[in-house]
Amino acid sequence: MHPDSEATMFLYVNKWKSSLHDKQDGGNLITELIWGDRVKVLEESGADARCKVRGETGWMKREDLGETGLLEIYIIDVRQGDGVLIKTPDDKWHMIDAGIENSAQQFPKKGAANFLRWKFQNDLDTHTITLENVILTHPDYDHFGGLINVFSGDLEDGRTFPVEVNNFYHSGVGKFKADPKTGKTVTGNRTPFPEGNHGIMQKGTFIVELLDGRDSFEKPKRPFEEKFEQFARLVSSVPKNVRKLTHKDEFLPGYGKGENETVIKVLAPVMETLQSGDVGLRDYGSDSETVNGNSVVLRLDYGNARILLTGDLNARSEKVLLSYTDDAEFAADVMKASHHGSDDVDEGFLKAVKARAAIISSGDNESFSHPRPRVMGSLGRFGRTALSDKGETCSPLIYATEVARSVKMEPASGAKVREPGEPDGSFRNIGLTDNRLTTKTWNGKYHPLTDVNIASDIIYGLVNIRTDGRQILCATMRETGKYFDYYVFQAGVDG
Repeated sequence: MHPDSEATMFLYVNKWKSSLHDKQDGGNLITELIWGDRVKVLEESGADARCKVRGETGWMKREDLGETGLLEIYIIDVRQGDGVLIKTPDDKWHMIDAGIENSAQQFPKKGAANFLRWKFQNDLDTHTITLENVILTHPDYDHFGGLINVFSGDLEDGRTFPVEVNNFYHSGVGKFKADPKTGKTVTGNRTPFPEGNHGIMQKGTFIVELLDGRDSFEKPKRPFEEKFEQFARLVSSVPKNVRKLTHKDEFLPGYGKGENETVIKVLAPVMETLQSGDVGLRDYGSDSETVNGNSVVLRLDYGNARILLTGDLNARSEKVLLSYTDDAEFAADVMKASHHGSDDVDEGFLKAVKARAAIISSGDNESFSHPRPRVMGSLGRFGRTALSDKGETCSPLIYATEVARSVKMEPASGAKVREPGEPDGSFRNIGLTDNRLTTKTWNGKYHPLTDVNIASDIIYGLVNIRTDGRQILCATMRETGKYFDYYVFQAGVDG
């Protein structure tokens, strides 16, 4: 293929890792690539191909490229919150949650919308961001806030991007300004549990004031809480279709058995039927526990691979899930762990999941000390071993986005300045050696700049999951920003 050819060829990396170099037959490394990365082939020359990928152009081995795409899952580093981007093998993109809104609260002002814009415009070389499905697991700000940026196509630095969203799905739970803030409730007895009660009483309180279609966001019967109201305005105007999801749906529309090679099963929230005939979502006590406990839970099945995405479930809601659904339905190769590694978790649920790899989306400087030691230990204890690509038996893997994140530190006293009009590279030392010059640090105290370090570079803690339905690759970027660490293991819930 000549470089001036009008045809565009998109191929995929077919090795666990490959390399992009600045010259044909080698040269300096630009970046490593991993299995499933989509590559735009610009030119073929002998055994090499000149390609564009991740916004970079370079050369790689032609034999490292194939025509088959994978199921790709990106657990985005949004600090304390959740943000998951998925590409199914039918070449459709799906977003689940998006962390908090890009704002002064989020340092260094890089969120899910930034990653989404980079992925489409820089990596995929696509101007418009098109999402088949956006799913809000539950209406907490660290899950819906970033969707304000996604739906508005607006970043904190003034950049904008065109966005198209076909479907928006949600748990049905709203956030209202006045009590009851999660929706009006009724008290009653539900019919017997299909799988036993697992310590959950049949009598309870249930939310019957639920959101559903576009009108329930555009014209709510009661005023929403301020931030959720801002989000609701976008929900009423951006997605083409809006509706709630519950376990009664069984499958995400378009991804049921026989509809798609990727099956996406809806396991929660559980819509319960009372003896009175009312239907609703269980109230778990506090507003926070109720919102979290009614998270949308999805299981992605592709070939032998199963990936479980659990939102912010808590122990009581996990027991409700076990009371309605056979344990085997929760078994998964990979699990996005509940609630950022909170130890409000049911060990019976972790035993049912028995994940070979668990990913925790958590942040620094938050007041909950996530991930908690007990849940980290439990994920390892109740997880299953895996068979690696080398035929070795491997212990369960545990990832945390804040652990995968790397920060390069430099002393603030080494800062330099370039005056306006001076040429690039013409910097001079500021000489911040005066102990009267201070800055406020995380503990609220002021310290001399001579004693303070600054983060001069950040490698985000993105966790990549790729699978062809037989093997699963989990990869994170090393601190250099060019190389990957990865593990590959055999898929299959029965081992």
